[in-house]
Amino acid sequence: MQALKTTEKYIPYALPFLLFFFRGLADLTVLLLGLMFLFKSYKESNWNWLQETWIKCALFFVLYLSIINVAISINPSDTFFYAITFIRWPIFAAAVCFWLFNSDDAIKKFLISLSILLAFIIFDVWFQYLSGADIFGYPTKGIRLTGPLRDNPVIGIFITKYIYLGLISIFIFKRLNHNYSKYLFTLSLLVIGFVSVFITGERMSLLLYTSAVPIILLGFGKNIVKKISLITVFLSLLVVLALIIGEIYPHTMERAFHSTFDKLSNFMESDYGLVYRTAYQTWLNAPLLGGGLHQLTDLYFLYGINLWEVKILHAHNHPLSLLAETGLVGLCLYYLIIFSIVKKIIFEVYSQKNWVKLSILLGLIYLCFWPLMSHFSFQHNWMNATNWFVVGVVLALSKRRHIR
Repeated sequence: MQALKTTEKYIPYALPFLLFFFRGLADLTVLLLGLMFLFKSYKESNWNWLQETWIKCALFFVLYLSIINVAISINPSDTFFYAITFIRWPIFAAAVCFWLFNSDDAIKKFLISLSILLAFIIFDVWFQYLSGADIFGYPTKGIRLTGPLRDNPVIGIFITKYIYLGLISIFIFKRLNHNYSKYLFTLSLLVIGFVSVFITGERMSLLLYTSAVPIILLGFGKNIVKKISLITVFLSLLVVLALIIGEIYPHTMERAFHSTFDKLSNFMESDYGLVYRTAYQTWLNAPLLGGGLHQLTDLYFLYGINLWEVKILHAHNHPLSLLAETGLVGLCLYYLIIFSIVKKIIFEVYSQKNWVKLSILLGLIYLCFWPLMSHFSFQHNWMNATNWFVVGVVLALSKRRHIR
């Protein structure tokens, strides 16, 4: 049990770094912490967390995948592997919620470490933007930035989620708990995050980041008029900042706004549109149960769907991926998990009448699971590690009634 106590004491400091720098390390962290949590539950004979509705929904989803979806899959062994390993995500979230972040001290440790990592990431991204290479010598990927992630131009989505995670500091640190401090800290952090995501060249991350701002700011202000005024003024400020950067660096404005507008206005004929249409037509061939988890690449070829000459590895959208591979049943079961998580957050925080807390926690879930955004693969372990970590943090905070 000493190993468990040591992990519980120090892992909050390490988690931001373990989940960020390397994809394999993130997955290994999830697996090991999940196994340690199961061992802890066994040693203490404490399985109360299994009574959580969202955990039950996750288990039912895995049972559906590993029994029914496997049976109709075009590659049963591959589908079974990805089906059974899905369970590590909710177990990891439960470990964060019920074990690792079961105290304010643990969350403080995490936030201190997160602030250090976030400061480094933002500095490195701006250094790369202005000089063409980051402090380690990693060059940009065309007009997209990678920061310290070498060849992976996904730094924008990490900044997005880490910035919004950083907002929970107002519930943990007393100095940030006063009204003026809450406003100043929140708005300042949102501005820093916006301009940093804006320069990365990641259109989806920018859209996601910006669309989450109103969700967060709805929790501030005493009446709806003040809330709308705050949102309007703040979004206007972000537009002005974007225009200033775009005036100095036109290629950034071209990528962030002009090419985004062009992509959306011609979406059905764009690369994303072709991928989405391929996934949709694949789903129509097996609408109820799909063709097998992780099988889209072979399914659309099997059905003779040929909208794009480039090989499609995944649907770039979770609902479409689930529809094509697990059918309408799989889609409903998966989003039943998310619905259960959201319902629990609303039920617990509503009774506390803490609207700032509710808006930030729901904003974090939105960033991870909003169904209309373009996504990485449904099986992407790097992104899933961050998403389900966020779930664990959000659930850990939602049940704390003393947080104001």
